[in-house]
Amino acid sequence: MASQPNAHSTTGTVMQSFSWIFYQRPAKGLKTAEKLDYQNCVKSTCGANFTAAGIPPSLSLDRILQNETASPCSLSDLLNYLRYIEHSPEHLEFYLWHEDYIKRFDALSAEEKARSPAWTLNKNGVPTVGHSSMVSTPRSNSTISRGSSFDDKDNLSSFNSKKPSLVSEEFSSQPFRAEISRIIARYIAPGGARELNISSRDRESTMQALSYTTHPSAVMNLKVDCDSYLRHQSHPNFIRWVIANCTSPRMNFAYSLGSSLLVSAILVSLFLTLSSVPRAWRLFGALLWSVGVIILVCAWKGICLVLMAMGHRRLLEPWEIKYDDIEDDKSMAASSFDDVLPDSWDDAPWMQRDKKKAWLSRVFGDTVPVEDGQVRRLQDIILLQGAGLAVLGTLPFIAVFMAIPQGHLI
Repeated sequence: MASQPNAHSTTGTVMQSFSWIFYQRPAKGLKTAEKLDYQNCVKSTCGANFTAAGIPPSLSLDRILQNETASPCSLSDLLNYLRYIEHSPEHLEFYLWHEDYIKRFDALSAEEKARSPAWTLNKNGVPTVGHSSMVSTPRSNSTISRGSSFDDKDNLSSFNSKKPSLVSEEFSSQPFRAEISRIIARYIAPGGARELNISSRDRESTMQALSYTTHPSAVMNLKVDCDSYLRHQSHPNFIRWVIANCTSPRMNFAYSLGSSLLVSAILVSLFLTLSSVPRAWRLFGALLWSVGVIILVCAWKGICLVLMAMGHRRLLEPWEIKYDDIEDDKSMAASSFDDVLPDSWDDAPWMQRDKKKAWLSRVFGDTVPVEDGQVRRLQDIILLQGAGLAVLGTLPFIAVFMAIPQGHLI
């Protein structure tokens, strides 16, 4: 016999049904309460139990990183957001590189892996490296280069770290040594084109580890830092951003339209109140007022009602618009990152082209469907919230103007 639903489950179902009333988009600028512990986060599931308020599980960072979400919440969308909106793509780039680097390192032969032993910390916090004949004991402090080799002749802004004083043939033949040198120059070394936001202590320990081995564990602490930053800062802000279906010009236009409707509602209601027409005509002013309120509320949440009515569409961002005279941007693939990346995304030709466009062209630009079903659902929730607030905000308006006697002045 089927079990009868208890009161607790019934209450939970009811609360879930009306959860849209209390839904709030993720807050801006979430900060992690404490730094994730490196020793407890060596697995890829590090921090997976954290989900910011307002983010459903189907839009979690883990699903995005696994490419299980659709536009405008895909992995490429997240990277573009970090490039053009947050201007900090380095954390995701480094994370994706490390994920791919682990796969390529694991595919090496046992002999090649033996050249780069794992880098770990013992219980006393002292760094240790796996036994290998090619690893020599550091004899002196010298400078590590941003270039393609750990050579005594190279300098790096007086940044010092322990390393073998003489680069042996075995050391230089470690797998992916040249690639690791490029990663150091771009993401780890001070002043790098994509320098990670890490502490000097983490930087020094990582440089020390990479001076011994190219094993993925040598930079695992940086991957943990990147994961923490993405999970607690960038991801909530990204979800907050993708819920909106319009750009800033379209949003400002919606604000202007909603404000104009509110002013028109007041003027129309005053005219009808001062005239001798029946009171029922005053509801026309209330209609304008409610439409104006819902437009303002949705615009505040980044939602354009017209685009919603067109079938859950969104405006294209400047970098999504293709021009025949502009070469497509090279996407950031999870590879060895051999391609040189531009240092400033604001100088991209499509960004400059967008700034020169007429205001109306930016307001009424090209649109595409919102493909991710969960994003469409969140947009519907915001629309329902706007409608509910519009009804509540219209009731006092109706009460005031309906209670005023006819003026018979017009």
